[in-house]
Amino acid sequence: MVEESLEVGLREVQSEFEQRRRRLWLERIRVGLEYRRALREVAEGVARSRASRDQRVRRAVADGASYREVARAIGLSHSRVQQIVNSA
Repeated sequence: MVEESLEVGLREVQSEFEQRRRRLWLERIRVGLEYRRALREVAEGVARSRASRDQRVRRAVADGASYREVARAIGLSHSRVQQIVNSA
């Protein structure tokens, strides 16, 4: 049989362990949610930039620029510019 003082000490250590383990899981969840939120914001920014770029590419081609001219100006292949124009 375990002495009462040893038993109390064991309960305290176990309680501290459980508290820290709960805190670890809560922290993991918080960090995961922050990570997802940050990635979503970055992805939305990329989508906005892509939409803006695509709109300008279409406008340039509609105004008479060739696919190759536009491609050279922005550093893409002419076939990629054609895909952008045709995706509208």
